[in-house]
Amino acid sequence: MGYINIINAFWDSATTNPLPTGQVSLYMALLHVCNRSGWAEWFQAPNQVLSVLTGLSRSGIQKARNGLKQRGLIDFRERGTRATLYRIAMANSNQDSVQDGGQKGVRNGGQDSVQDSGTLKDIDRDRKRERMRAPVVERFDDFWAAYPKRGNDRPSAERAYCRVLREDCHITEDDLVAAAANYADAMRMLGREGKYIRSAASFLADDFFAAYLPGQYVRPEERQKGVKNGFNRFAQNEYDFGALEDELLAN
Repeated sequence: MGYINIINAFWDSATTNPLPTGQVSLYMALLHVCNRSGWAEWFQAPNQVLSVLTGLSRSGIQKARNGLKQRGLIDFRERGTRATLYRIAMANSNQDSVQDGGQKGVRNGGQDSVQDSGTLKDIDRDRKRERMRAPVVERFDDFWAAYPKRGNDRPSAERAYCRVLREDCHITEDDLVAAAANYADAMRMLGREGKYIRSAASFLADDFFAAYLPGQYVRPEERQKGVKNGFNRFAQNEYDFGALEDELLAN
């Protein structure tokens, strides 16, 4: 089975068993690296390289590769601080035919080789388009309006917003808008100042936002002025801390 046939077989399978975009991007990137590695049965692919090829974060790569392994499309071996080893099932089940086909193309040359080269260029171009294509975004403005802290980081926030939608097909734009509103509610209830509120891009990173999704968000108790603390063994005094602060600043 040659390079083109592997890709066609993958898309045929994906037609009946759809994959998340992150898994599609990672599979195509691994296939590219495998090809560059001369169709070795096991080849290494550093996360930094895969991140550049797919646009996925480290956690996104880990999630996507677990999904591909569960589908029987790839296998991988983690090696601690060294680059992870990968194996592509369809490619390696026909490794000899792939290598023979490649060698035959080199020997024969001529028109067929030129056509194959053009086809591979087309595949590379299509893969780049797929990698750069962002999910359809319709509610980022709503997310941005609901978020409690808006500054000059809107572009980075929008990239993080798209990355979440691309990496997790179960998260919707409605979920992210609701999470932003819930986070704003929590910060208001807790009386947090702006400097203690995460930027929108940070809020969307590393699944921090997950605690504020619908069904996950637990509203904090509102702080009441003048509530005594829990040290009941000591005499308590109630202070107007706002007035004290104004007096200190005035001096």
